[in-house]
Amino acid sequence: MTSGAWKPRALGIVGLAGLIALGVAANPARGARQTQGGSQADRMLADRILKGALDIHAHVDPDSFGPSSNQAARSIDVVDLAKLAKERGMRGFVAKQHYDQTGHVAYLTRKAVPGVEVFGLVGSNRAMGGVNPAAVAHMAEVKGGWGRIVMMPTWDAEHFVRNSKQPNRPFVSVSRSGELLPEVKEVIAVMAKTKTRDSNGSLALATGHNSPQEGLMMAREARRQGLHVVITHPLLESVGMSIAEMQEAATLGAYLELVSGFATSKEAEAQVRAHVEAIRKIGAEHFILSSDRGQLNGPLHPDALVTAAKALMSHGISERDIDRMLKENPARLLGLPVTAGSE
Repeated sequence: MTSGAWKPRALGIVGLAGLIALGVAANPARGARQTQGGSQADRMLADRILKGALDIHAHVDPDSFGPSSNQAARSIDVVDLAKLAKERGMRGFVAKQHYDQTGHVAYLTRKAVPGVEVFGLVGSNRAMGGVNPAAVAHMAEVKGGWGRIVMMPTWDAEHFVRNSKQPNRPFVSVSRSGELLPEVKEVIAVMAKTKTRDSNGSLALATGHNSPQEGLMMAREARRQGLHVVITHPLLESVGMSIAEMQEAATLGAYLELVSGFATSKEAEAQVRAHVEAIRKIGAEHFILSSDRGQLNGPLHPDALVTAAKALMSHGISERDIDRMLKENPARLLGLPVTAGSE
């Protein structure tokens, strides 16, 4: 993750379709397997980890980057990631963007790379009108119906902004005086009664870069409305949930997202131990492991997932629990069957 400021930038459907038709690659050389240097056993383990994996947090181009944004440039576009995911045996991923909706991106990518389950989401930052029921309805009605996740505010979340280096910039609130704002409850209500066009899918809620208390309030409301919900990277500083708060979220039926950067951070050993402690205390059945990758000069998504999974396994987390977090729980969040290959 990188610190970001608001900058809307759009690429029309025609432009995106043109890029797909031409097969434009963000960086073709990056598609090579980064684990080639390991032993045969390492490569076989990497293959098992990735077979059937679903990454719910994959940053991809076309995305915004420029002088008005601190958001990192992206290392790979959505079509090339789909090709790479297919090559590595992954089941699919969710195309993540902070300032847009990606249902149309998912639809076009599925046409360009059949056999990979690509999904979209809609952000709730200022570029999308904040917490906006109309934006949710729009994504659900995009052809194909592959937009499945509604992400509450991230870079523009009040909690994130007030704790950032730019605490006075505009933000999007989700609560006031210990209560969710009416528009948040309205979005959750719209989600609960909405099925996506063509695919008849259900929508799931991701809590964004909001405070632990706000994440729990959203989880309670989502449970009341019968929605699947995932607490966005609760162990990262941008959210900062305690073990007790994560346990409460789990009792509400929420999934807890672990993102791969913990395995390669400057404090990797301590971070790995903290993630292992959370899994052991709460249970792998409540977690989703995702990459949160796609930043320029960082590892590509499949390799980040393998590195994170191996780090957890080196501290006693079983391969069976990795499958739960990387294959089965993401499938349930997205309303997909849990396939035999991921059991």
